[in-house]
Amino acid sequence: MTTKGTILLADDEATFADSTSALLQREGFECETVPDGATALERAATGRFDLLISDLEMPGNADLDLVRKIGQVHGGLPMIIVTGFPSVRSAVACIELPVAAYLVKPVPFRDLLVRVEEAVARFRSYRVIESAERRLGQWRQEFEHVAATRQGTALPAPAVDAFLALTLRNVMGSLTDLEHLNRALSGRAGAEAQHPCQLLNCPRGAQLLAALQETIGVLEETKATFKSKQLGDLRHRLELLVDFV
Repeated sequence: MTTKGTILLADDEATFADSTSALLQREGFECETVPDGATALERAATGRFDLLISDLEMPGNADLDLVRKIGQVHGGLPMIIVTGFPSVRSAVACIELPVAAYLVKPVPFRDLLVRVEEAVARFRSYRVIESAERRLGQWRQEFEHVAATRQGTALPAPAVDAFLALTLRNVMGSLTDLEHLNRALSGRAGAEAQHPCQLLNCPRGAQLLAALQETIGVLEETKATFKSKQLGDLRHRLELLVDFV
């Protein structure tokens, strides 16, 4: 069953942890609870989570130790801090750290849910774009390697077909990544679904757009080497996609 996201909830107050976990699960999230910062770090290092919700005053989180260390074991993981003892010092410290929200107990669940949905959607979007960038980067390296080894000579038809299959697989994989990105963003509370072309104009999407433009450039520079009508048609379709954006 597809879930809306996987959440790690760290809080030594069992009543809050259990009730909040149950409510989040009712909303379609998977939620795992732990009672202290040390256990949270261990689980974050081995599990795949979309969000950490952490109590401010609990064992293993002195001076925001958990928040400061979480990036070392799970880079980019967003965090929501909840506390029954708010202070200017802790609020300012959270501003300087990768904290998505700083909420005071008792937290109205609807307020928490909105922050959870927004944080999970942003993180899932980040992971999708990162995956697409990595995919395109690897494919471009493979393409340039083949082009360099065959410079000035035409590839035999079977080699062209094999490379065309590789190219199409990577391009379709990237478009699938964009579809997943669209779903992640449209899942945010109050957000309208966006077309993938709109997503390319977001800050991280701009990097993916640049990678597509580089891919088009490589296809253009090496067209004499591969001499493939299919690759030429692919380049033209990618150019139309980029021009449309």
